[in-house]
Amino acid sequence: MRNEIAKNLLFYPVHYLRGEYVAPLVCEVEEINAAPLERILSHQKEALSRVIERALSLDLSLYRGLRRDQKQIDPGEALQLLKEMPLVSKEAMRAAVKEDCRKKGRGLDYRSTSGSTGMPFQFYKDRLATGYMDSVQYAANAWYGIGMGDPQARFWGMPLGAKGALVARLKDLLRNRIRFSAFDLSLEAKDAFYARLRGFAPSYFYGYPSLIAEFCRYAGEKGLDLSELPLKAVVGTGEYVYPRERELISAATGAPFVSEYGCTEVGLVGFECRHGSMHLMASNIVLEVIKDGESVVDEEGDIYVTELHASHFPFIRYGLGDRGKIVSRPCSCGRSLPVFEVISGRKDDYVITPEGGKVYDAIFAYVLKKGVDQFKAVQTALDRVEIALVANAEFSEELQNSYLQELTNRISPRMAITISRVDRIERNKSGKLRYFERKIN
Repeated sequence: MRNEIAKNLLFYPVHYLRGEYVAPLVCEVEEINAAPLERILSHQKEALSRVIERALSLDLSLYRGLRRDQKQIDPGEALQLLKEMPLVSKEAMRAAVKEDCRKKGRGLDYRSTSGSTGMPFQFYKDRLATGYMDSVQYAANAWYGIGMGDPQARFWGMPLGAKGALVARLKDLLRNRIRFSAFDLSLEAKDAFYARLRGFAPSYFYGYPSLIAEFCRYAGEKGLDLSELPLKAVVGTGEYVYPRERELISAATGAPFVSEYGCTEVGLVGFECRHGSMHLMASNIVLEVIKDGESVVDEEGDIYVTELHASHFPFIRYGLGDRGKIVSRPCSCGRSLPVFEVISGRKDDYVITPEGGKVYDAIFAYVLKKGVDQFKAVQTALDRVEIALVANAEFSEELQNSYLQELTNRISPRMAITISRVDRIERNKSGKLRYFERKIN
């Protein structure tokens, strides 16, 4: 009953007052999610033709050389025309947003990325775009029985200023959620949040996997049973999730762990089904994996996304800075939505070896497992990596030596690698925990 009240008296009215007609949009997205591949492709072509038309109508140097005589684009040509559009980096897109001199009025949201990659980005989203972004999230959540308005326990950052924190709390109230802040990990804060959880009875956890895992470890140490909560799922976002974290969270909560993949710029990109495959949200985006300048399937490459519903400033062939792979094999769940794998984190997150080679930072996640709760590796020089880690009872000096040997073997025999044990790993300003940082060019 409480969920229906939240949906009908809060969610729907707020969306409609903002001009986001999510009720019909959710129905459309759910229909596409369950449709055969032919219907999905038809939807993408029609939406893509409108988005490209809009982009080419903008007076931007990014698209100036692509102007066409005809104003309308045949949907049958849309996918081919997309391949003729430029691949756009975050730097180039940021420059294009600044170049856009149109007056910004009502009906636009001012948004900003967290800057976790060292490159904050501010931009505007129109109500059609934000309406689809929310609708895609609602439809994906429904795969696990999570409805619009269901109570959410959010494991996230909290604005540090008084005004920002007040706005965040108001948003949480309107969205029927409570928040555990990544910036206060004291025992008192955890005790207080657990007490709130019991009274709030959330339908799902949502947030950074490392933060959720830390709270699950706390509950285990205190003998608290999180499985007593009516959780339908735990949705992890914003970070790489280690297999040990997935196992810990599912065991502690008794709920399935679900990975999602997305970004602030275009919203949800991929969502994991019950069969363990991450499906692309094809109702709202086209995703390309680019290798040597060409779109590829079943091969690793750089990820570029195009949003399909934006009336103000569409993001077209926008590079997310991640690497991934589109998988041609169908999923056993029966959905025709494409299957996708995120191969690694940000494409600039690699260790540069003394020999001039590159090793993806995921190597640390694969090696540092047993005895390690959290870690952060920092490359401070061409021949030096310093690892700070939070250890548990399984950690030992022998294990530490084996990790150092394994990492040296896999990265470079000339790389000096050190491990130091700490009580906690500091998070960045958004509350995320990035497990590798490179402090050299």
